[in-house]
Amino acid sequence: MNFAVTLLLFLVLLVVSLQPIAAQTYEGTQFCKNCHDNAAVGGVQHTQWSQTLHSKIHLLPDTVSIRPLSSFTNSDSISMGSSYGNAKVFLRRSGNDFFATVGQGGTEYKIAWTYGWGFKQRYLVKIDTSYYMLPIQYNLNKYMDNSSGTWVTYNPGNWFNSDGTIKPINNAFRTKSWDKNCMGCHVTGGKVDMTVAGSDTSWHASWANNSSKENILVGCESCHGPYQGGAGPGHQMNPLKLSTKQAKLEVCGQCHNRASSWRGAGLVGTHEYPKDELTNTYFNPQDTTRPLSQFMNFSTPPNQAGGPGTWPDLVTARQHHQQYQEMLGSKHYDNPWVEITCFTCHASHSNSTRDHQLRDSLDVDGEKFEVENDNNTLCLSCHATHGPFSNMPKAWVHDPVAYKDSIGAVVNQHTKHFLYDPENLLSTGGSGRCSKCHMTKTAVTAKSYDIHTHTFAVVPPIQTLRYSNVTSPTKGMLNSCAASCHRNPSGSTATVPSFGIASDPTLTDWTEATDLSLADTLWQYWQAWGFTGVKEVPNVVPIVYDLSQNYPNPFNPSTKIDVEIPQHGTVRLAVYNILGQEVATLMDGTYERGKYEVTWNGRDDFGLYVPAGVYLYKLEAGSYSKTMKMMMIK
Repeated sequence: MNFAVTLLLFLVLLVVSLQPIAAQTYEGTQFCKNCHDNAAVGGVQHTQWSQTLHSKIHLLPDTVSIRPLSSFTNSDSISMGSSYGNAKVFLRRSGNDFFATVGQGGTEYKIAWTYGWGFKQRYLVKIDTSYYMLPIQYNLNKYMDNSSGTWVTYNPGNWFNSDGTIKPINNAFRTKSWDKNCMGCHVTGGKVDMTVAGSDTSWHASWANNSSKENILVGCESCHGPYQGGAGPGHQMNPLKLSTKQAKLEVCGQCHNRASSWRGAGLVGTHEYPKDELTNTYFNPQDTTRPLSQFMNFSTPPNQAGGPGTWPDLVTARQHHQQYQEMLGSKHYDNPWVEITCFTCHASHSNSTRDHQLRDSLDVDGEKFEVENDNNTLCLSCHATHGPFSNMPKAWVHDPVAYKDSIGAVVNQHTKHFLYDPENLLSTGGSGRCSKCHMTKTAVTAKSYDIHTHTFAVVPPIQTLRYSNVTSPTKGMLNSCAASCHRNPSGSTATVPSFGIASDPTLTDWTEATDLSLADTLWQYWQAWGFTGVKEVPNVVPIVYDLSQNYPNPFNPSTKIDVEIPQHGTVRLAVYNILGQEVATLMDGTYERGKYEVTWNGRDDFGLYVPAGVYLYKLEAGSYSKTMKMMMIK
């Protein structure tokens, strides 16, 4: 090789190496398939991934992918309900083509793509150059179970007026397009262009490989970064090897969040996916110099436009795809002992039988465990020998069948329940299963209660009582005990006690008398289990409100507080950390005149011991309010 050729090659390599990482070119999953469908060359990751829901997020409609086939074959119609004049969407099938007519005498659209596969199905139709979601949704019986299902509406207000008339295809309608709102998280290498024609604006999406059907999904480059714009061929970014825990979480967090795109400080973005609108660039998980916060506005408060949708506690998600935000505030995120990311529990390439792409094995401190959510080994492989499970040997976790009774005895001591039935063999709903309490199903915007919270905290019954007067954006506040097991026990929860409280069919209203009665009963049990204790001191008749200094102080592990109430009324005594965040509720209800001795054992409302430090406790009764300090030591 002569000098000129060598110099030319060097210059070419130099130019490539200096190419800015923001120059993103997505080749598509078919490009990766060339090697990663061959175990002898690059492994079979593509084969495994093709069985996941990420690869099936959109499918061309046919007699296998369309759900439910019978509704299209039978030309069913789905009503939008009385709020929209009982307007209907009419379905039709012709061979492998599927159609929907929006409104009586309205336009018939050919369904271009199905959307969703595991829990639900929605339907994309194309109008002009953009895709739109039809106002209907089919909810499967349960995760990956299409044995039955129900039709529900999906944002009918996008298509219909309140009297049932059809909205015109104008600028307001186009702002609801899939291209504008959804595309960024549902395709590989998505981009959106905005077209302004007079007073009308529309959005047009494109994605890898000329918007091919192979890439209208969450593909390889969605997580590993674009083929070009990173390290180049043979050196794609491995999310597991990113330099920080935050960067690893952002690989999944780019889609599993609820926020708006970034268009400037304090401004709500135009899109619901990570795009920097100021520079017209998109998030690239390979480029750790530009974190996700530069592409999304996470500063908007919960329950405001562009902010995450939560229950009234402003923590627990009520809308889907907020696992990232919940994880950032969880004890899994800030624990100092081991790094926990999404990949710890979930396998992106998994083709196992585990629901939700959960791993079937974990490596914990160099020790491999076969794990399963339904027998608690997924959680106990880490938690055994620690905390409330400090006397549980790891050997038990390796053989959960042989040691089921032993494991159950320890778990029951932790849960205060007498029956250990995590696999739901006794119709308890899974009594003692870690995820039943610590990953309550909360989201209500897709399929009611189909998304598990990732705060990993139990929502105590007091929360339902505390927020009983809230009417917007939700009606009240759920609690884990009721939502997971005790509300309307039947079927899989047939043997769970209802405490004599009538069933309640309205799952989205937690302010009804049955909800509050159940929450009050559950809260009494919660307190009786030792998290707090309130005892009336006999033969004392106070004439003024008073809150004593706790004793002992400093304390470990428990302390007592005297409260004097001169008249019947509502009383609230709560503990706060030095940041002003409430950590424990000691009194919250109506009390008679008297003196009360309140015991706090140093646990928060979720039953977890709080760290050592200074805490505030505040008494509120009528117009009276008093705050004092106390110190927990270790």
